[in-house]
Amino acid sequence: MPSETIKLTAKFKLKNPPEGGLNDLFSTYREIVNYLISYAFENHITSFYRLKKETYKSLRKEYPELPSHYHYTATQMATMIYRSYRKRKKKGGKAKGKPVFKKEAIMLDDHLFKLDLDAGIIKLSTRKGGLSWSFAPQSITRSLRTGKSVKRG
Repeated sequence: MPSETIKLTAKFKLKNPPEGGLNDLFSTYREIVNYLISYAFENHITSFYRLKKETYKSLRKEYPELPSHYHYTATQMATMIYRSYRKRKKKGGKAKGKPVFKKEAIMLDDHLFKLDLDAGIIKLSTRKGGLSWSFAPQSITRSLRTGKSVKRG
């Protein structure tokens, strides 16, 4: 039986958000994703591995304090955005100019993010080291904790 990868997207309401928020991390991530999209656009790269190979060292030099998996996930996100742009362009849809990433979002993998559902704690790796916050349980976390099925989007 073939295996399937499932990505879970969830929003969490932090009980006591950090002072100043995570604006620096979000803006740095957005800057990296937009750089990668521009690079992919200018060089017609749709392969995640090729984009990572050609940009990883320069990104590590420019952002040495950022955990390396932020570069990895930013490359995944940029590749998805650029592929989607090309697909829309081929179908004759809205695809004017170069695509741009504007959202306040970060793709986190298991190296950057730990979730303790029972304790209600989120641990995140940042350029300032590891940070922890408590979060208010939402319906998705209650479903995950109790083992109930989660609807597919």
